[in-house]
Amino acid sequence: MTGVTTIRQNVNAVAGPGRNIIVNAAGGAQGLNGTRPRRVTSRTLKVREYKHFDDPLDRAALDALVLTSDQVAQHAFFPLLAYTKTRRKIDFSVFPPVVDEKPREIKYAAHMDSAIYATYASVLADKYEAVLAQRQLGSSVLAYRGGIGYNVPFAKSLFDEIRTRGECSVICLDISKFFDCLNHTNLRSRLMGVLGCDHFPDDWLSIFRRLTRFEYVEAKDIEARLGKPKGRRICSIDVFREVIRKLIRRNQKDHGIPQGTPLSGLLANIYMLDFDATVKAWVEARGGSYRRYSDDIAVVLPRGDLEAEFLTLIRAEASAIHLSLNDKKTCRTQFATQGSTLVSAGDQLQYLGFIFDGANIRIRSESMKAFYARMKTNLRRYVRAAKRDGIPADEIRKRVVIGRFTHWGDSRNFVQYAYRAARELDSPAIRRQLRNHVGIFDRYWAQMIAKFYSEAGNVAD
Repeated sequence: MTGVTTIRQNVNAVAGPGRNIIVNAAGGAQGLNGTRPRRVTSRTLKVREYKHFDDPLDRAALDALVLTSDQVAQHAFFPLLAYTKTRRKIDFSVFPPVVDEKPREIKYAAHMDSAIYATYASVLADKYEAVLAQRQLGSSVLAYRGGIGYNVPFAKSLFDEIRTRGECSVICLDISKFFDCLNHTNLRSRLMGVLGCDHFPDDWLSIFRRLTRFEYVEAKDIEARLGKPKGRRICSIDVFREVIRKLIRRNQKDHGIPQGTPLSGLLANIYMLDFDATVKAWVEARGGSYRRYSDDIAVVLPRGDLEAEFLTLIRAEASAIHLSLNDKKTCRTQFATQGSTLVSAGDQLQYLGFIFDGANIRIRSESMKAFYARMKTNLRRYVRAAKRDGIPADEIRKRVVIGRFTHWGDSRNFVQYAYRAARELDSPAIRRQLRNHVGIFDRYWAQMIAKFYSEAGNVAD
C-alpha cells in the first residue's frame, strides 16, 4: 500500500449518499453456499469503547482519520492487551464427570492501532478475494470473509449436501493451536504473493513485524500493579512508561500470530492458500467436497474406502506447513439410505456447533449445558449483588436478566440465535431443545432468591 491510505471507505461514491451496497466479492448477489450477502454502509470501522492504552476513537475521529503509508511505517504501536479465555467442556457420560478446559489466548490492539490494522485488512481482503476467485477456492474457505454469511447457513450447506448425496462418508477435523503455529517464513512468502511484491513496502513490513514479533501485556499483570482500570483508558502515558513498559513481553518464536486483531483471521486464511488448493483438488477429483472454517475442516467423500488415503494426504499437507491435526477431534461418519430414511454410523457428526444424524439437526449438548451454566452463574451474581445493595427481593428488576437468557430478550442472545438457527435449518429438534428454557430460568431464579434472601417475596417483573 503506497500513497495516502484513508481509514474510511467511500461507499457514497459507489452507491450514492445514504444508500447501502452489497458486498459481492465473495459469493455475488446470491451469497455463498446459500447464504445471503451482508449489507454494509460507509461505516467501515466500528466505534469501540473497550479500555486500552489509548483513548477510544469516536465516529468523527474515525471518519476524519487519514494516514500516509510513511506515517504507518513510522507509527509507534502500543503492545497488545492479552488475556486467556477458557472454554470448559464437561463430559457427563462418565462418573465422576471429566472437565476438559481449552484455553485460548486473546490479544487485541489499541484503538488507533486497530483502526490501522482494519484499514489494511480491507485492502488485503480485496486482493485475497481475487486470489480465491482465480484458484476457485471461494466456496471452500468460509471464515474471516465479510459478506458471505455465518455458521448456520454454512452448516446447512453441508447437511443439505449429505441429504442430496445419500450414501457418503464425512470427515471433520480440527487443526491444533492454529494461530499459535503459523510459521513466519511461510506467512511472509504467501502474504507477499497476495500483495504481488518481492519484498514488503515499509508500511507492510512494519505491520508484519508487529503481528509476528508482537509485543503484549497480560491484563492480569496490569491489574496486579495498578488495580482495575478506571476511566476511558488504562493509564496515562507517564504511567505507561514507568510501569507498563516493564511488563511488556515479546514473541521470540519463529511462529505464531496474535488472535484478536482485525488482520489475524485474514492472515491465517492467506497462510492456508496452498493447503486449501491441494486438499480441495484431491477431494474434488474423487467426487467429494472440501470446506474449511478457520481451523475446522469438513470433507465429504463419496465412498468410505477413500478415508484412509485422504487422512494420509491431509496430515502430510498440514505437516508441510508446520501444522498438525488434533486426532482427538477427528470424527468419521458414514451416511446411507435405508428405504427413504437417511441414517448415520460411526462417529457423531458435529459441525460448527450443530449435530446431524441424517434425520435431525440439533445444537451440541455441550453448548446447551454451557448456556444453562452461564444462566445460573449470572443469576447468582445478579441476585447476590442486589442483596448486597440492600434491594428487597420483591423489587429486583427481573426483566434485566430475562432479556439476556430468554426468547423475550435481545436478538443477539443465545436463545434468539438458536431459534433463528431452527428456522434456517428447518429443525424442530432445536426448538424442542429450547422448550423448557423459561421454566429453567424461573427455577434458577427461585433458587437464588431462596439462597440470598431469608424470606422470598413476590419478585417484580
